[in-house]
Amino acid sequence: MSKRFRTGLVVGKFSPLHLGHRYLLASAQAACERLLIISYSRPEFPGCTADLRRRWLNRYFPDSQCLVVDAVDALTLGLEMPLNTASEACQRQFCADLTDRCFGLPVDAVFSSEDYGQGFADYLAAHWRRPVSSVLVDRDRSSYPVSGSKLRDCPDASWVDSEVYAAQNCQRIALVGAESTGKTTLSQWLAQEHDGVWVPEFGRQHWHDCGGVLTSADLLTIARTQVENENRAVEGALFAGKTAVVCDTTPLTTLIYHKLMFDEPPPAELVALAERPYHALWLCAADFPMIQDGTRSPESFRLQQQALYHSELTRQNMAHQVLNGPIEWRKQSLRSHNI
Repeated sequence: MSKRFRTGLVVGKFSPLHLGHRYLLASAQAACERLLIISYSRPEFPGCTADLRRRWLNRYFPDSQCLVVDAVDALTLGLEMPLNTASEACQRQFCADLTDRCFGLPVDAVFSSEDYGQGFADYLAAHWRRPVSSVLVDRDRSSYPVSGSKLRDCPDASWVDSEVYAAQNCQRIALVGAESTGKTTLSQWLAQEHDGVWVPEFGRQHWHDCGGVLTSADLLTIARTQVENENRAVEGALFAGKTAVVCDTTPLTTLIYHKLMFDEPPPAELVALAERPYHALWLCAADFPMIQDGTRSPESFRLQQQALYHSELTRQNMAHQVLNGPIEWRKQSLRSHNI
């Protein structure tokens, strides 16, 4: 039996992938000979990173062509991913460019469950100079009254499968801060408290391997490896049924080191990696004496680091809490916040 459209397109964050999304995608798949699925978000959301969304979509829709990209993937394609707050025109052009570069063909229809569908279809029609239909599926959410934003705030196992629910409930917690502010001690303790998985700081190991001399390329390697290690830790935690992954630093730390060590701007990929989301992010204050173990920078450098943390967290509008005082006070603060 012939289908209504030759090629269809669905674009979404799928953060997380819920029953409403699956109904939309299944409806599009039933109507098209070929279905293209694009998923992106900048920033991403904790528990819904690109690697997880890719796995979810490929599991449920193996016969479709799924393209899940993060800001770093976009850069490798020569594109800059727009922020979620960017204009509709920016989002539409990004999707058109992604489709051109990764699929190499126009589409006949756009499927959505929101009112943006018609405007998106019209934009693509103008871009390709050919008709593109808009198909609305369950616009009033009468079949599946659910939204991704509500599930991010309050995960609900009745709307997502067990793997997605586990990823939503596996807390990715990170501690950042200048040198000698207790990050390693606190992150190891926190992982033990929660019977979680601890992700050590890769940068210190790489610094030793490089004899204490780092290039801009080395810092990018550090950030990439830190993310890879976090992703493996999350996979291991989900497999083991654990509910916490605690990270001793993030790529934001690497970005700050780059800004302090080099005059040239940091690589765009490093900037993108520094946007990595966490369920809980804690900034360790530099309010107790630095312990000089022979590898630490001077106190003046530590203060510069701390100032940059404050400015970068503010610039990126990243939610975080500050840990002050002695280590035992900081542990108590973490306990009082149910972390």
